[in-house]
Amino acid sequence: MAKSWTDMVNDAKAVVTGVSPAEAHQRLRDDKDALLIEVRDAGSVPMQDRSPDVVMISLGSLPMRADLEIAERLRDSRLEDRSRQVILT
Repeated sequence: MAKSWTDMVNDAKAVVTGVSPAEAHQRLRDDKDALLIEVRDAGSVPMQDRSPDVVMISLGSLPMRADLEIAERLRDSRLEDRSRQVILT
């Protein structure tokens, strides 16, 4: 049987650590290679609400952009280093 959306969220919560905005800010200061990704659609995020260093990759396209098995032109090279700290907002 297919997993429900709730099942997938619970599975993700079991392996992904959430952080507060203050902790995310500190991590970005401490790790200059860390990547901050805004997953909301760009049109829905006012410019004044965007961090200057944020990378805009919508949640719907993130799995494809991070997939190392697809054509290089379709993925985002910033997501190739699997040891890189990534913070999603």
